[in-house]
Amino acid sequence: MAVLLAIAHPVPGSPAPASAAPALARLSFVERRADLQGAAGSRPATEGSAVRLGDRVRTEVDAVARLELPWMTITMGPASEVRFAGDYLLAAVLEHGRLQLLADKGPILKLVTEEAEVHGQGWAVVRRAGRVTLVSVLRGRFFVQGAGRTIALAPGTGAVVRAGVPPAGPLALPEPPHGLSPGSDPRYAAPGEALSLSWASPREAHQVEVLPVGSDDVLIQRDVGAPPWSLAIPWRGAFRWRVSARDASGLEGPPSTEGLISVDR
Repeated sequence: MAVLLAIAHPVPGSPAPASAAPALARLSFVERRADLQGAAGSRPATEGSAVRLGDRVRTEVDAVARLELPWMTITMGPASEVRFAGDYLLAAVLEHGRLQLLADKGPILKLVTEEAEVHGQGWAVVRRAGRVTLVSVLRGRFFVQGAGRTIALAPGTGAVVRAGVPPAGPLALPEPPHGLSPGSDPRYAAPGEALSLSWASPREAHQVEVLPVGSDDVLIQRDVGAPPWSLAIPWRGAFRWRVSARDASGLEGPPSTEGLISVDR
């Protein structure tokens, strides 16, 4: 009932003492509260911390954490849990929640669940709830195998895999929402000030992301319902926001065009 991500290389520049497990990833960002559990016990996860073999990272219901590996980035959504396990080959075990995988510098290493195996290169989102694996491909090309059948996924397609059943797919992903407000004309706010975000979409389930201008690093990610939705950004700076829709099965579609928010006054 867990997702396994096989990894064979430690993070460069992160040597560990001989008595410690090797450093495999680095926590480059933590929004709000995440916990890092290792051999010494559980402690708050802090930016810059090394994640070692045997460690577990868990985000709270309103938190995001980003893990940097040699050629890929894993962004953990809220209420997600990843455990690193294995000997010769590392396994990143997604106990529950959502992972956004960015692997443009090389092929993503194979993800395995009870239901499916996933490998490829590009940008994908993997969700796991119960005994269902949901794979959405937003860029690149991925392959999903389950119950003796393999399907190829191009951008804009996804698969739903249940235990003992071949993957359902390729399936068209939900269409991106439109009509964002605020849009290309920036909305100005003070740090921590609540902003109302709205968009047009026939779907009932969505996810909202906030990113800085000039970077693809996700700073805030929330699963939400129908618009409008209230958002407060605690930092000063220029930000982009976008929204994507999820269909009845849970598959997540591509993000919308981006709106702008300036937090300064």
